[in-house]
Amino acid sequence: MTHNKLWIDMINPSDVQFFNSLLKDLYEYEIISTTRNRAETVDLADYFKINNTVVGRDYTNPAKKILGMIFRTLDLSLITPRFDCSLSFENGMSVFVSKLRRKKSIMYCDNDLKFIQKKSSIQDFETKLKSLADFTIVPKVCYDNFKNYYDESKLLAFDGIKEDIYIADYIPNSSFLDTLPFENFIVVRPEALASIYVKDKESIVPELLNAFTKENINVVYIPRDEGDARYAEGTNVFIPERAFNGLDLCYYADAILTGSGTLAREAACMGTTSISFFPSSILLSPDQYLVDEGRIFHSRNVENIVDYVISRKNNQPVDLSKSKKAKDSVVSMTKEILEGDQ
Repeated sequence: MTHNKLWIDMINPSDVQFFNSLLKDLYEYEIISTTRNRAETVDLADYFKINNTVVGRDYTNPAKKILGMIFRTLDLSLITPRFDCSLSFENGMSVFVSKLRRKKSIMYCDNDLKFIQKKSSIQDFETKLKSLADFTIVPKVCYDNFKNYYDESKLLAFDGIKEDIYIADYIPNSSFLDTLPFENFIVVRPEALASIYVKDKESIVPELLNAFTKENINVVYIPRDEGDARYAEGTNVFIPERAFNGLDLCYYADAILTGSGTLAREAACMGTTSISFFPSSILLSPDQYLVDEGRIFHSRNVENIVDYVISRKNNQPVDLSKSKKAKDSVVSMTKEILEGDQ
Protein backbone atom coordinates (compact mmCIF):
# COMPACT_ATOMS: atom_id res chain seq x y z
CA MET A 1 0.00 0.00 0.00
CA THR A 2 1.53 3.31 -1.09
CA HIS A 3 1.09 6.39 1.08
CA ASN A 4 0.71 9.24 -1.43
CA LYS A 5 0.01 12.23 0.80
CA LEU A 6 2.58 13.06 3.49
CA TRP A 7 2.18 15.46 6.40
CA ILE A 8 5.42 16.98 7.68
CA ASP A 9 5.36 18.95 10.93
CA MET A 10 8.49 21.02 11.60
CA ILE A 11 8.89 22.46 15.09
CA ASN A 12 12.59 23.45 15.23
CA PRO A 13 14.98 25.13 12.75
CA SER A 14 16.98 21.92 12.21
CA ASP A 15 13.75 20.13 11.26
CA VAL A 16 13.44 22.46 8.28
CA GLN A 17 16.98 21.72 7.14
CA PHE A 18 16.39 17.98 7.56
CA PHE A 19 13.10 17.80 5.67
CA ASN A 20 14.12 20.30 3.00
CA SER A 21 16.81 17.80 2.02
CA LEU A 22 14.59 14.72 2.42
CA LEU A 23 11.81 16.22 0.30
CA LYS A 24 14.13 16.41 -2.69
CA ASP A 25 14.03 12.61 -2.80
CA LEU A 26 10.31 12.33 -2.02
CA TYR A 27 9.21 14.43 -5.00
CA GLU A 28 6.62 11.82 -6.08
CA TYR A 29 4.53 12.43 -2.95
CA GLU A 30 2.06 15.20 -2.23
CA ILE A 31 3.29 17.19 0.77
CA ILE A 32 1.41 19.03 3.51
CA SER A 33 3.66 21.10 5.80
CA THR A 34 3.06 22.74 9.16
CA THR A 35 5.52 24.68 11.29
CA ARG A 36 5.76 25.99 14.83
CA ASN A 37 6.84 29.54 15.61
CA ARG A 38 10.16 28.87 17.32
CA ALA A 39 13.46 30.66 16.61
CA GLU A 40 14.11 30.61 12.83
CA THR A 41 11.79 27.69 12.00
CA VAL A 42 9.20 29.63 10.00
CA ASP A 43 11.75 31.95 8.38
CA LEU A 44 13.83 28.98 7.20
CA ALA A 45 10.77 27.23 5.77
CA ASP A 46 10.00 30.39 3.82
CA TYR A 47 13.67 30.73 2.80
CA PHE A 48 13.60 27.23 1.31
CA LYS A 49 10.22 27.97 -0.29
CA ILE A 50 8.45 25.22 1.63
CA ASN A 51 4.75 26.03 1.60
CA ASN A 52 3.75 25.81 5.28
CA THR A 53 1.00 26.67 7.72
CA VAL A 54 2.16 28.10 11.04
CA VAL A 55 0.42 26.42 13.97
CA GLY A 56 1.20 27.56 17.52
CA ARG A 57 4.43 28.77 19.08
CA ASP A 58 7.01 27.72 21.62
CA TYR A 59 7.48 29.26 25.07
CA THR A 60 10.43 29.59 27.45
CA ASN A 61 8.24 29.37 30.56
CA PRO A 62 7.85 25.64 31.44
CA ALA A 63 4.13 25.87 32.28
CA LYS A 64 3.37 27.85 29.12
CA LYS A 65 5.52 25.44 27.10
CA ILE A 66 3.45 22.44 28.21
CA LEU A 67 0.14 24.23 27.66
CA GLY A 68 1.37 25.44 24.28
CA MET A 69 2.14 21.86 23.22
CA ILE A 70 -1.29 20.65 24.38
CA PHE A 71 -3.22 23.38 22.57
CA ARG A 72 -1.04 23.06 19.48
CA THR A 73 -1.73 19.32 19.34
CA LEU A 74 -5.47 20.00 19.54
CA ASP A 75 -5.20 22.61 16.78
CA LEU A 76 -3.24 20.23 14.56
CA SER A 77 -5.83 17.49 15.06
CA LEU A 78 -8.54 19.87 13.85
CA ILE A 79 -6.93 21.79 10.99
CA THR A 80 -4.43 19.40 9.39
CA PRO A 81 -5.83 18.22 6.03
CA ARG A 82 -6.19 14.53 5.23
CA PHE A 83 -2.88 12.67 4.97
CA ASP A 84 -1.72 9.08 4.58
CA CYS A 85 1.47 9.17 6.65
CA SER A 86 3.19 11.73 8.88
CA LEU A 87 6.90 12.47 9.04
CA SER A 88 8.41 14.38 11.95
CA PHE A 89 11.58 14.79 13.96
CA GLU A 90 11.38 14.09 17.71
CA ASN A 91 7.78 15.28 17.69
CA GLY A 92 5.16 13.73 19.95
CA MET A 93 2.48 16.15 18.76
CA SER A 94 2.65 14.78 15.22
CA VAL A 95 2.65 11.18 16.46
CA PHE A 96 -0.43 11.77 18.61
CA VAL A 97 -2.40 13.39 15.79
CA SER A 98 -1.46 10.50 13.49
CA LYS A 99 -2.75 7.99 16.04
CA LEU A 100 -5.92 10.01 16.42
CA ARG A 101 -6.42 9.95 12.64
CA ARG A 102 -5.41 6.23 12.46
CA LYS A 103 -2.63 7.07 10.03
CA LYS A 104 0.95 5.86 9.81
CA SER A 105 3.73 7.87 11.43
CA ILE A 106 7.48 7.91 10.82
CA MET A 107 9.57 9.72 13.40
CA TYR A 108 13.28 10.49 13.17
CA CYS A 109 15.19 10.94 16.44
CA ASP A 110 18.68 11.47 17.79
CA ASN A 111 18.15 12.78 21.33
CA ASP A 112 18.78 9.89 23.73
CA LEU A 113 19.89 12.16 26.58
CA LYS A 114 16.47 11.87 28.17
CA PHE A 115 17.10 8.14 28.70
CA ILE A 116 20.37 8.52 30.58
CA GLN A 117 19.87 11.58 32.76
CA LYS A 118 17.58 12.16 35.73
CA LYS A 119 14.05 12.01 34.36
CA SER A 120 11.00 14.16 34.95
CA SER A 121 7.33 13.20 34.70
CA ILE A 122 6.95 15.48 31.66
CA GLN A 123 9.96 13.89 30.00
CA ASP A 124 8.61 10.39 30.69
CA PHE A 125 5.25 11.34 29.16
CA GLU A 126 6.99 12.75 26.08
CA THR A 127 8.98 9.54 25.67
CA LYS A 128 5.87 7.37 25.88
CA LEU A 129 4.05 9.59 23.39
CA LYS A 130 6.90 9.49 20.88
CA SER A 131 7.29 5.73 21.28
CA LEU A 132 3.81 5.36 19.74
CA ALA A 133 5.27 6.17 16.32
CA ASP A 134 4.81 3.32 13.86
CA PHE A 135 8.45 3.56 12.81
CA THR A 136 11.38 5.39 14.38
CA ILE A 137 14.66 6.00 12.55
CA VAL A 138 17.76 6.82 14.62
CA PRO A 139 21.55 7.00 14.21
CA LYS A 140 23.29 3.73 15.12
CA VAL A 141 25.18 5.48 17.92
CA CYS A 142 21.77 6.02 19.62
CA TYR A 143 20.27 2.61 18.91
CA ASP A 144 21.13 0.82 22.17
CA ASN A 145 19.54 3.57 24.27
CA PHE A 146 16.40 3.78 22.13
CA LYS A 147 15.76 0.03 22.00
CA ASN A 148 15.13 -0.01 25.77
CA TYR A 149 12.13 2.28 25.34
CA TYR A 150 10.89 1.67 21.78
CA ASP A 151 9.54 -1.38 19.99
CA GLU A 152 12.71 -2.86 18.51
CA SER A 153 10.80 -4.36 15.58
CA LYS A 154 9.89 -0.85 14.45
CA LEU A 155 13.20 0.81 15.29
CA LEU A 156 15.57 1.38 12.35
CA ALA A 157 19.15 2.68 12.44
CA PHE A 158 21.59 4.24 9.97
CA ASP A 159 25.32 5.00 9.92
CA GLY A 160 25.94 8.67 10.53
CA ILE A 161 24.00 11.43 12.30
CA LYS A 162 20.98 13.58 11.57
CA GLU A 163 23.03 16.47 10.20
CA ASP A 164 24.54 14.22 7.54
CA ILE A 165 21.15 14.01 5.84
CA TYR A 166 20.98 17.65 4.81
CA ILE A 167 24.70 18.33 4.59
CA ALA A 168 24.84 15.63 1.89
CA ASP A 169 23.56 17.95 -0.84
CA TYR A 170 24.82 21.27 0.52
CA ILE A 171 26.12 23.78 -2.02
CA PRO A 172 27.84 26.89 -0.59
CA ASN A 173 26.17 30.21 -1.28
CA SER A 174 28.91 32.13 -3.11
CA SER A 175 27.39 35.50 -2.17
CA PHE A 176 26.89 34.71 1.53
CA LEU A 177 29.79 36.85 2.78
CA ASP A 178 28.18 39.87 1.10
CA THR A 179 25.51 39.73 3.82
CA LEU A 180 28.07 40.19 6.62
CA PRO A 181 30.09 43.25 7.69
CA PHE A 182 33.32 41.17 7.76
CA GLU A 183 34.93 38.16 6.08
CA ASN A 184 36.54 36.45 9.08
CA PHE A 185 34.28 35.56 11.96
CA ILE A 186 33.10 32.99 14.48
CA VAL A 187 29.50 32.10 15.30
CA VAL A 188 28.01 31.93 18.79
CA ARG A 189 24.56 30.48 19.53
CA PRO A 190 23.19 30.23 23.10
CA GLU A 191 22.14 27.20 25.09
CA ALA A 192 18.57 25.89 24.65
CA LEU A 193 17.75 26.64 28.27
CA ALA A 194 14.00 26.45 27.61
CA SER A 195 14.22 22.80 26.54
CA ILE A 196 12.85 20.37 29.10
CA TYR A 197 15.84 18.01 28.87
CA VAL A 198 18.33 20.82 29.70
CA LYS A 199 18.80 20.82 33.48
CA ASP A 200 21.33 23.63 34.00
CA LYS A 201 19.57 26.95 33.37
CA GLU A 202 22.54 29.35 33.52
CA SER A 203 24.17 30.71 30.35
CA ILE A 204 27.88 31.43 29.81
CA VAL A 205 27.18 33.40 26.62
CA PRO A 206 27.67 36.90 28.17
CA GLU A 207 31.15 35.86 29.35
CA LEU A 208 31.98 34.36 25.97
CA LEU A 209 30.89 37.42 24.00
CA ASN A 210 32.82 39.76 26.28
CA ALA A 211 35.92 37.57 26.02
CA PHE A 212 35.84 37.51 22.21
CA THR A 213 35.22 41.26 22.10
CA LYS A 214 38.40 41.79 24.15
CA GLU A 215 40.29 39.57 21.68
CA ASN A 216 38.97 41.64 18.73
CA ILE A 217 37.41 38.53 17.18
CA ASN A 218 34.38 39.17 14.95
CA VAL A 219 31.27 37.38 16.20
CA VAL A 220 28.03 36.55 14.44
CA TYR A 221 25.61 36.05 17.33
CA ILE A 222 22.47 34.00 16.67
CA PRO A 223 19.92 34.35 19.52
CA ARG A 224 17.78 31.27 20.03
CA ASP A 225 14.89 32.12 22.32
CA GLU A 226 13.09 35.28 23.31
CA GLY A 227 15.38 37.38 25.50
CA ASP A 228 18.68 35.90 24.28
CA ALA A 229 19.62 39.20 22.62
CA ARG A 230 20.24 40.69 26.04
CA TYR A 231 23.38 38.55 26.37
CA ALA A 232 25.02 40.74 23.72
CA GLU A 233 24.48 44.04 25.53
CA GLY A 234 27.69 46.04 25.77
CA THR A 235 29.42 44.12 22.96
CA ASN A 236 29.92 44.85 19.25
CA VAL A 237 28.76 41.47 17.94
CA PHE A 238 26.73 41.24 14.74
CA ILE A 239 23.15 39.99 15.11
CA PRO A 240 21.47 39.22 11.75
CA GLU A 241 18.08 40.81 11.14
CA ARG A 242 16.82 37.72 9.29
CA ALA A 243 17.40 33.98 9.43
CA PHE A 244 20.59 32.68 7.85
CA ASN A 245 21.15 29.23 6.42
CA GLY A 246 23.15 27.66 9.24
CA LEU A 247 25.17 25.58 6.79
CA ASP A 248 26.49 28.73 5.13
CA LEU A 249 27.57 29.97 8.55
CA CYS A 250 29.32 26.66 9.21
CA TYR A 251 31.06 26.69 5.83
CA TYR A 252 32.42 30.23 6.00
CA ALA A 253 33.07 30.63 9.74
CA ASP A 254 36.45 30.17 11.41
CA ALA A 255 34.68 28.42 14.29
CA ILE A 256 31.19 27.51 15.47
CA LEU A 257 30.28 27.70 19.15
CA THR A 258 26.90 26.57 20.45
CA GLY A 259 25.29 25.71 23.75
CA SER A 260 23.15 23.09 22.06
CA GLY A 261 24.11 20.32 19.65
CA THR A 262 22.81 20.83 16.13
CA LEU A 263 25.07 23.66 14.95
CA ALA A 264 28.15 22.01 16.49
CA ARG A 265 27.39 18.75 14.68
CA GLU A 266 26.79 20.57 11.40
CA ALA A 267 30.17 22.28 11.72
CA ALA A 268 31.91 19.04 12.68
CA CYS A 269 30.49 17.24 9.65
CA MET A 270 31.81 20.03 7.42
CA GLY A 271 35.29 20.03 8.97
CA THR A 272 34.86 23.43 10.64
CA THR A 273 36.27 24.05 14.12
CA SER A 274 33.38 23.10 16.40
CA ILE A 275 32.84 23.89 20.08
CA SER A 276 29.94 22.77 22.23
CA PHE A 277 29.28 24.41 25.60
CA PHE A 278 26.20 22.29 26.23
CA PRO A 279 25.41 22.67 29.96
CA SER A 280 26.12 19.10 31.06
CA SER A 281 28.96 16.60 31.18
CA ILE A 282 26.50 14.00 29.85
CA LEU A 283 25.96 14.49 26.12
CA LEU A 284 23.69 13.07 23.44
CA SER A 285 25.28 10.00 21.89
CA PRO A 286 25.90 11.76 18.52
CA ASP A 287 27.69 14.59 20.34
CA GLN A 288 29.78 12.23 22.45
CA TYR A 289 30.64 10.27 19.31
CA LEU A 290 32.00 13.44 17.66
CA VAL A 291 33.81 14.52 20.84
CA ASP A 292 35.50 11.11 21.03
CA GLU A 293 36.58 11.49 17.40
CA GLY A 294 38.07 14.92 18.13
CA ARG A 295 35.64 16.69 15.83
CA ILE A 296 33.86 18.62 18.63
CA PHE A 297 35.50 20.30 21.61
CA HIS A 298 33.21 20.33 24.66
CA SER A 299 33.77 22.70 27.56
CA ARG A 300 31.99 25.16 29.85
CA ASN A 301 35.24 26.93 30.73
CA VAL A 302 35.28 30.29 28.92
CA GLU A 303 39.07 30.68 29.03
CA ASN A 304 39.63 27.18 27.60
CA ILE A 305 37.09 27.81 24.85
CA VAL A 306 38.67 31.12 23.80
CA ASP A 307 42.16 29.55 23.81
CA TYR A 308 40.89 26.67 21.67
CA VAL A 309 39.33 29.02 19.12
CA ILE A 310 42.49 31.12 18.86
CA SER A 311 44.67 28.04 18.39
CA ARG A 312 42.47 26.54 15.65
CA LYS A 313 42.70 28.69 12.56
CA ASN A 314 42.66 26.08 9.81
CA ASN A 315 39.48 24.14 9.06
CA GLN A 316 39.52 20.78 7.31
CA PRO A 317 38.32 20.33 3.69
CA VAL A 318 34.64 19.45 3.32
CA ASP A 319 34.14 15.74 2.56
CA LEU A 320 30.49 14.90 1.95
CA SER A 321 30.92 11.22 1.01
CA LYS A 322 29.87 9.88 4.45
CA SER A 323 26.95 12.29 4.57
CA LYS A 324 25.73 11.17 1.14
CA LYS A 325 25.79 7.50 2.24
CA ALA A 326 23.84 8.37 5.40
CA LYS A 327 21.21 10.27 3.43
CA ASP A 328 20.84 7.47 0.87
CA SER A 329 20.24 5.04 3.74
CA VAL A 330 17.57 7.20 5.41
CA VAL A 331 15.80 7.89 2.11
CA SER A 332 15.79 4.16 1.33
CA MET A 333 14.32 3.29 4.76
CA THR A 334 11.66 6.00 4.43
CA LYS A 335 10.57 4.92 0.95
CA GLU A 336 10.47 1.28 1.97
CA ILE A 337 8.06 2.14 4.76
CA LEU A 338 5.94 4.41 2.56
CA GLU A 339 5.71 1.90 -0.28
CA GLY A 340 5.34 -1.19 1.89
CA ASP A 341 2.33 -2.91 3.37
CA GLN A 342 3.22 -2.24 7.02
